[in-house]
Amino acid sequence: MNRFRLLPLPLLLLSLNNTVLAEHISLPTISVDGVTAEDTPYALALPPLSSSDTGQLVKRLPGANINNNGPLTSIVQYRGLYGDRVNVLIDGVQISQAGPNRMDAPLSYIPASRVEEVALYRGIAPVHTGIETIGGTVLANSRTFDFAGSEEFELSGNANAGYASNGDSYYAGITAAATNDTHRFQVAGSVDRGDDLDFDGGTIVPSEHERDTIGINYGFQKLGHELELDFEHHDTGKTGTPALPMDIISADGENYKIKFGKDLNNGGKFNARLNYQDAAHRMDNYTMRTPPTMMMGMMTMPMPRYADTDVQSTGYNFSYQQAGWHVGFDGDQAEHNATMYDPTNANFYLENYNNAQRDRYSVFGEWAGNINPIWSTLIGTRFTRVEMDADEVDSSMAMMNPNLAKLRDDFNNADRDQNDNLIDIMATFTNKVNDHLDIELGLAHKQRAPSYQERYLWATMESTSGLADGNNYVGDVELDAETAYQLELGLDWHTASAGISPRAFYHRIDDYIQGVASTDPTVIALSTMMGDATPLQYSNVDAELYGLDANWFYSMTRNWQLDGTISYVRGKRRDTGDNLYRIAPLTARTMLNYVQSTWRLGFEAVTVAGQDDVSDENDEQKTSGYALFNLLANYQATDALTLSAGINNILDREYSDHLGGYNRISDNPDIDFMARLPGLGRSVYAGINVDW
Repeated sequence: MNRFRLLPLPLLLLSLNNTVLAEHISLPTISVDGVTAEDTPYALALPPLSSSDTGQLVKRLPGANINNNGPLTSIVQYRGLYGDRVNVLIDGVQISQAGPNRMDAPLSYIPASRVEEVALYRGIAPVHTGIETIGGTVLANSRTFDFAGSEEFELSGNANAGYASNGDSYYAGITAAATNDTHRFQVAGSVDRGDDLDFDGGTIVPSEHERDTIGINYGFQKLGHELELDFEHHDTGKTGTPALPMDIISADGENYKIKFGKDLNNGGKFNARLNYQDAAHRMDNYTMRTPPTMMMGMMTMPMPRYADTDVQSTGYNFSYQQAGWHVGFDGDQAEHNATMYDPTNANFYLENYNNAQRDRYSVFGEWAGNINPIWSTLIGTRFTRVEMDADEVDSSMAMMNPNLAKLRDDFNNADRDQNDNLIDIMATFTNKVNDHLDIELGLAHKQRAPSYQERYLWATMESTSGLADGNNYVGDVELDAETAYQLELGLDWHTASAGISPRAFYHRIDDYIQGVASTDPTVIALSTMMGDATPLQYSNVDAELYGLDANWFYSMTRNWQLDGTISYVRGKRRDTGDNLYRIAPLTARTMLNYVQSTWRLGFEAVTVAGQDDVSDENDEQKTSGYALFNLLANYQATDALTLSAGINNILDREYSDHLGGYNRISDNPDIDFMARLPGLGRSVYAGINVDW
């Protein structure tokens, strides 16, 4: 297939939002009279919300996409890397997932109705943005109100709500604050509900969702001192994940954060942050779907299972900034547990992970400044120590299954105390050619230690941090850390009426971690009994990823505007020639806008090429290209009231999202078992937004 066949259409029709259109460019809200400088990270203003899933907003960023395992289970992918390789920060903090299959992915902790901005550091992430940033850094920040300008308290806030016809879903969010020049008191909350989603040809079962959040924030500032206390509670109820072997029954917990900042007399600033997370998760394979079966002699027996999992984590960050320098130390400690049970047999249990610990201790230094009038640079380095361990595991089935018993004993007798020393070094150089053109070169050496699933998955299961390929996996305690060598070349060209910001990149990754066919007869025998005769074992291989992404805009007149993004990445193994699994296909998002003083209308085309470069190791299925057309509108009724409406997938096109996973529901009447999950059908939506 010609991978570029779909490109001409996006170049004629493009994307709607009041968006930041290039890394250093922004379009004013109503019309384009000029451009203003924009600091990194690259952020975009929010379009009208058609979903409660924040992942749908991240997909609009150049180079970014989403591995979607369910309506609230959006896993960020950036330039072909995803999961633990991408540093996703929610209000500045990295979230630890309670679910070993990433059902409560970081973006599920922040509903779209409470989002103020989503952003990313394009290309090579600066070292100050976090630990293990081999796949970049993506940010999602909730709405926060500024301090007032006087001693008198002011009341301010935002409320929004919306409805979408597909899934009969609705959302509502509110943030209210009382502030003066010293104190800020803020409360926030949200509600999200939806039924099963439809496509042209049927219904995706189960794909219903329910989620509630509550947040309380207090801020204080005086004489150069800043203090912030933050509490968040999330409660996700029955939510389908049709691409995974189980569904969410509950996922709830709390996040606490305290931040302190002080402006120093020498012009520097000291910042400190402490955070704590406590989350629990229950999933099962029988409440929202029919459980799988197993042959026992001449009889077919159902295998209902549920699992209770939890995580407790703490984190800290201390940093100092002055005259372009940014130095500090940070880290976190996380402890994961997961045990599977049989609701029909009180004696059955299998410990997936028992006190699996992953602790990180890190120190960094970074400098940004001008080398001369036309050259500027950002240079940084980070050293990280990752310490991992896990307690012994067991299962009630071990006494009856010698293969399971052997794997248990091998794991318990292994040296589970593993340490990795990681070094990140990065540098970007920017040449200001003239007032309209900048050229950027980036180089980096980045590393990532194995995740707790990759290292401590001892029995053949699908506990894979959301890979969702349908294979059973087993871990390897002795895995090496991944090492990436990264190269990037880009430019930013802009005038008052047009701009483009392309980036070309190449990543060479040694010891890339992925599943390869297991040769262990014990692993194969146990997995065969569990229904998969070709299990995979996490192993170190060699890989490379390269591609290009760009964002652009063109203001044809004061009222007619075009803008869009295009993203392409190619991922493959260097040792065998196989392709990497679940790599986003070539995608372009384009929009034509018509803008008036109080309203705006946009016609959007999302065009996606077929993906033929699939992984043989993961039995990955190819997908065909498609084009979707969307219509959206905003009306500014008053200074405080905005109404929005739109139609997604106007033509009700049937298609398969390559990153959407496979159907794991055996009795779904509309989708074959292990067939690719279809993309969503037509949806009409409307929303209201009130500011005060």
